[in-house]
Amino acid sequence: MSSEKNKFIAQLHSSFPNLQKTDLENAVSDNLISPFAIRLTPAIVKQVHEVVGDLFSMRDSKPYLEHFQGLIQEKGLKDPGNKSIMMSYDFHVDENQQIKLIEVNTNAAFLILGHQMYEAKKMPFPVGPFQPAEIGEMILEELRLQGKNLQSPTVVITDENPTEQRMYIEFLVYQELFRSFGWKTEIRDFRKVFQDLDPDFIYNRHTDFFLERPESQVLRQKFLSQESCLSPNPFEYLLLADKQRMMDWRQPGFLEKMNLSAEAQKRILNAVPQAHDLTKANADMIWSHKKNYFVKPKNAFGSKQSYRAGSMSRKLFESLIDQDLIAQEYIPAGEQEFVTPEGPAKFKYDLRCYAYKGRVQNIIARIYQGQVTNLKTPYGGFAPVTIG
Repeated sequence: MSSEKNKFIAQLHSSFPNLQKTDLENAVSDNLISPFAIRLTPAIVKQVHEVVGDLFSMRDSKPYLEHFQGLIQEKGLKDPGNKSIMMSYDFHVDENQQIKLIEVNTNAAFLILGHQMYEAKKMPFPVGPFQPAEIGEMILEELRLQGKNLQSPTVVITDENPTEQRMYIEFLVYQELFRSFGWKTEIRDFRKVFQDLDPDFIYNRHTDFFLERPESQVLRQKFLSQESCLSPNPFEYLLLADKQRMMDWRQPGFLEKMNLSAEAQKRILNAVPQAHDLTKANADMIWSHKKNYFVKPKNAFGSKQSYRAGSMSRKLFESLIDQDLIAQEYIPAGEQEFVTPEGPAKFKYDLRCYAYKGRVQNIIARIYQGQVTNLKTPYGGFAPVTIG
């Protein structure tokens, strides 16, 4: 077992003693935690705070909600009042030290584990102060936004086959955290959330983002009726995380209608890459500039079905046309060099910036080699960031 993995498990045992009964050696993957840290300038961190704040202010504005009212109705949704806990804004840093938004993620992993990672490494947090107790405050705030003034809610953490998920360890940590608040907490498959239980709050990691699958309908109805507070939820996903929104934000005249300052508009346009629907109408244009694009699904997660267009065959490219994918401007990941036991090596990285209601809570990096982020690269994985 690597020293990084050992330190991380020891930290989890220290923070959550009940986890000593759990086989964490198998629950924590060998390449989950990188031994390295990514160096960021204060200017980059300032950009993160500003852009995240700008995007949430826009999302929370009356013109924005009015603009998407037709789409909201088309999806059969309504405003549940609450927002989204444990979400992130994921960025690359370009050669000019400017942040470029890769995606908004209402299903982000590793907020609580990222906190434990910094503690295990005894490194200062890049954003503060943020402590795990604030997660409980976020949940109580979500309930209050729905008019439910509860201090000891019943909570369910849900996903599809949660025990089989790669980040199941995180569900166990959240369960221990919530129980430390005195809350009844269970981890359940999304199809079994309401079996002999009436949860007040559901922390949702299920990736049927609009709850459209037949087996998601019970969860969808409980969400729409507000019988349970669901977070994150389809309404927040539609407003921020659906990749179509990134294309909408760049439409001529869109930002001008959102009551944003000129500075905020400029920051958003600078941070959000260009993107196009991959359709027959623009396929030739995208193919002729394929080195400039990265192709990925609008409503998928992680790196599923993601391709560097410049490396694709024409046959594969044509098979993806009109398959609900986008061609997004290719922004190369930043690189930093580290000394490994085998010698110096360059690693790519992206930034995962966690936020609640526009306030950045923590920043971590994901270090990797290859085309997309993964947890398979030796010496890669989640990593802290240092400022200076």
